Amino acid sequence: MAGNAATLGLVALALTLTLLLSAAPTAADATRLAKAEAWEELYLAWASASPKGHKKKDAQAIGAALAKGCQALLGDDAAMAYGLGEKAAAFSPTADALYCLGLAARRGEQHAEAEAAFRDGMKRFPKDGRFALELGRLLADEGDARGAEAALAAVPPKSKQAAEARALASQLSGSTPVPRAGADGAAAGEGSDADAAFVTPPPRRGSAPPPARQTTGSMSYESSVDGEGRRVRQNAYFRFLYFNARRDFGQRADYEGRVQAALEEARAAARRLLGVAREQPIDVILYSRDEFRLHHGPQAAAYIAGFYSENAIRMNDSAEITASTQVTLVHEYVHAVVDELVAFNGHALPTWFQEGIAEYVEWRYQGQEKPELNQAKALSQLAKQGDLPPVAAMSQGPLVGMRNPQLAYALSGCAVRWMVQKAGMPAVIALIRDTGGGLPFAKAFERHMGKDLAGLDEELRRDLAAD
Repeated sequence: MAGNAATLGLVALALTLTLLLSAAPTAADATRLAKAEAWEELYLAWASASPKGHKKKDAQAIGAALAKGCQALLGDDAAMAYGLGEKAAAFSPTADALYCLGLAARRGEQHAEAEAAFRDGMKRFPKDGRFALELGRLLADEGDARGAEAALAAVPPKSKQAAEARALASQLSGSTPVPRAGADGAAAGEGSDADAAFVTPPPRRGSAPPPARQTTGSMSYESSVDGEGRRVRQNAYFRFLYFNARRDFGQRADYEGRVQAALEEARAAARRLLGVAREQPIDVILYSRDEFRLHHGPQAAAYIAGFYSENAIRMNDSAEITASTQVTLVHEYVHAVVDELVAFNGHALPTWFQEGIAEYVEWRYQGQEKPELNQAKALSQLAKQGDLPPVAAMSQGPLVGMRNPQLAYALSGCAVRWMVQKAGMPAVIALIRDTGGGLPFAKAFERHMGKDLAGLDEELRRDLAAD
């Protein structure tokens, strides 16, 4: 295996040198780079190239090579996958190219581009059910239930996606409107067997102030019916409701009790470690495992206890709340706290900070001050080699879309750990509030940390190299 990798690396290097010295890459070059799995070199070779002037056969070969790269990188590098998919669709808008482009765009939080790719695919390939199904999922996650139902109705009845589309449409018609989904959680989608390599992106964390609603100020839970006819259970901090409005409380008391206790523990942990907790009540939407799977993918249903998005914690139907799932809920509750502190303007905060503060609190909750040993060693080695990426490289898009998400989360946690050690948690909370008030994050950072972000990179390099 190592020998094959080395051989592919040499092939990629040779091809790259050839391309750098040549006037323009050819279809044969694209095919060879794809065979060598030299995806970055393939992207660089064709990033500024135009389909004009290429014979149809050559354009198809180039598009096929680019689409292959999009598929290969979709689970590891959404940005690069999107670039390859975009060029693939330009050279040869095949079904696979457009489908990968749509998934990569959605994974990279480019919802308009994703919708455009899926609609283009529906128009060009009306018998391919993948496009209408994914468009339905996208619109459902954005809260457009009517648009989602229309898209799902367009899934060909004899396609492999028909049964899944009918099930999702049925749940949409019998449930509350689906709020826009958030960006935490590593979800993976599923289409036909041929689509197994494609990964549905994690949902996007939006930030919009929660709608005004009457809530109880009581610490104990009370049952009531909301304005939409749904039964809810709520206290001053949490408002429980089922994703499917036809389900009622009391039917699954054990499960509800476990979730309630776990979230109360998460709230207590956040208050203890952050010094603040969420003041406005949070919706807690309870999904069955099948509902969660349809909307957030089979891997998420199998491994994720829940995630926070659009002012709601979305709970998967877990058989039990384990130590691992409890830690996950602490992490997600921190996101809910930060969202409120930043005045529901989460896009004002860089991704590394949003994930880093949740990661740091997660470590502290487990009695630790640093990431797992293997991640700490890897970061230390990168710092010693001078290869530690700047935090600015993790400012946009979900960390799960990066080449090594575990190290990205670990580095983000270390950055927030440095901030806490430097100025204390109250200063970090003040920084968040200032950013929510309109002060650019970089200026708020300098105000409360006494350094700019480049200084943070240098401090991180020094601290991690010493570990």
